[in-house]
This record gives sequence, structure tokens and C-alpha cells, in this order.
Amino acid sequence: MKCRLLKPLAAGLAALALTGCSLFEPVDISDLADEAPEEGAKVIRLANVYESAHPANSCGTATMKTELSKHGIDLKVYPASQLGTEAELVEQVATGALDIGISSGAFFGVWYPKAEVVDGPFLFEDANEYDSATRGQVLSDLYDDMAEETDLRVFSSWYYGARNVTANKPVRTPDDFKGLKIRTPDARLYLQMINTFGGTATPMALTEVYLALQQNTIDAQENPLPTIDSNKFQEVQSTVSMTKHIVQGIQLVANESFFEGLEPEEADAVRQAADKARLANFKCVTESEENLLSTWKKDKTMDVVEDVDVEEFRGRIKKDLLPKVAWAEEYEAIQKELASGNAPKPAGAEETP
Repeated sequence: MKCRLLKPLAAGLAALALTGCSLFEPVDISDLADEAPEEGAKVIRLANVYESAHPANSCGTATMKTELSKHGIDLKVYPASQLGTEAELVEQVATGALDIGISSGAFFGVWYPKAEVVDGPFLFEDANEYDSATRGQVLSDLYDDMAEETDLRVFSSWYYGARNVTANKPVRTPDDFKGLKIRTPDARLYLQMINTFGGTATPMALTEVYLALQQNTIDAQENPLPTIDSNKFQEVQSTVSMTKHIVQGIQLVANESFFEGLEPEEADAVRQAADKARLANFKCVTESEENLLSTWKKDKTMDVVEDVDVEEFRGRIKKDLLPKVAWAEEYEAIQKELASGNAPKPAGAEETP
């Protein structure tokens, strides 16, 4: 029996997901009811929480849109949380109200707890390891099992960046988390991780973080450098500590019925477009991380703290978090697959578009 765990959706969100909107344009709900796709075009709707300037959109979904247009498919993209949070987007995909959502693995935990593993702290050393493992056998099998149980199909994984902590003080060891009220996405894994480090996890939507930092409602947040930059958190935080506690990606997820409703050539086009977007996004994110770090050091945009005691953080995770999670075996299996050299070549070793 398939476990669907469905919750009621707001009618407004469902209506939004069933209507069209130009790439990266703000959504005006009052204008959507009368919109119709171009005659003869197959319309696919994709939503995410990232600003239009973030590489996930400027490189990832933009590439996917271009590629799909070659096959007569119109990809409508809703960026910047226009249709909701990551958790809400996954829920909309599960009900069929949205074709494709983009989410980090932690938000699949409600549906399939083992899927959280891809966001496991210190699972990957760098972007190349992430890209290899997410196309390897361990995660491929895991996502097949998740689709069988929940109808949620992860069909592409894009590198998002290494998560680092911003605050108004350095964070070099877990002891520096004490007394910090730190924003996290509203997913179990993040709450467990920050509490393991000794901080006070404060779940909050990404769109609310800037104001919360500005008003001192929270003391800190953690995100990859491109996300820090696209949300301008450097304007309201003085210091970025390069903890790299999660080398992270984002997953494209669709309901199995979405693919079943496509012609075979259309389904192939979606998968191929997503893979080309994966390569484009990888190049953009890794270059953005390098350029931002260099610029911030040079221009003193933020104080960059690199002498972080990563081994102490890693030790906390191994001792206090891994024994409590449902995905400890998968965590170890992924690391063994990487060490064996059997994982696919990373995007950094492939030809990019």
C-alpha cells in the first residue's frame, strides 16, 4: 500500500499551480484566472523558493526552459516562494496541484524519512562528491523506493552550495553556537543539527529571514554563499564562518502520475532538460561560491572566518546525531560508494553546456 500522508491544501495555492505565469515575473493572483497557455504548447509548471537571480533559476531553470522549448514544451517557473515554502511545494506535487517542485532532501523526511540523508551534515566533502553520489546507486535505489511508497519521484539533483553560518560574531566551534538563536528551514533535520551543535534552532521561511536579522529577532542563519548573496544577508550580518556543515543540493520532484501523463518523448525531454540544467547550475554555483568568497575577502563585505574546527563539528554529528536518525545506514553506504570510486563522474569532470 502506498503511504500518501496527504494534508488539505489551500484552494488559492492549488489555483496558482494550475495557471501560467512568465518566467521570473511576480505573480499577481488577480491576473492568473484569465491566463491561458499558447495554443498547442504543452505547459509544465515548476516552482521553487529561490530568488530569480539565484543560480538555481538564472542558470538551472532558465536552461531547462530553453531546452524544453525546443520540444514544444512551455516551462512556467514560479520563483521566490510565490507558491509557498519548500514543504508546501512538495505537498502540492504530491496532490498533483503542481507539476514539478524543487526542494532540499530534508523536506522529503515527512514522506520518506530515509530521503533526509542527502542533506546529512558532513556527508560530502565538496561539490564533486555531492554530484557523484546523487547519481550513484545508493541514492538511485533510495529514490526508487520513495517513489514506490509515496508517488514522489526525484528525477534530478542540482548542487546548491556548502552551507555556512552568518552572524555578528565568528563561529569556529560548537561552543560558539551557545546562546545563538539561528534561523533554519522548517524541517526536522535542520532542527536536530542546530540543537546538536548547541544553538537554538528557529524555523522560518527564507523570505522572512532578512527582516528578522535586521530586527534582531534572530541572531544568525546558515546558507550557501550564493543564497546569502541573492538574499542580501551580508547587509545585516557582519561575519560568515565557513563551517560547510552541509554540502547540499536541491532535488527536482514530480508526482509519478505527472510522468505517466506525458508522452514518452515528452518525459525523455523533461529528464534530458533537467540534466543539462544540472550541469549549467553546477558551473554557476561553484563559480559563484569562488567569486563571492574572493570578493568578500578583498572588499571586506563580511569578515570571512576560515579557521573553523570542522573535526569538532563532525564529531558532534557522529556522536550525537547519527545514532538518532533513520538514515544512518544510508549515510555510511553513500560514503563507502564514494570511497570505492564506483560513483559516476561529477559534473566538474563532464562537459558543461
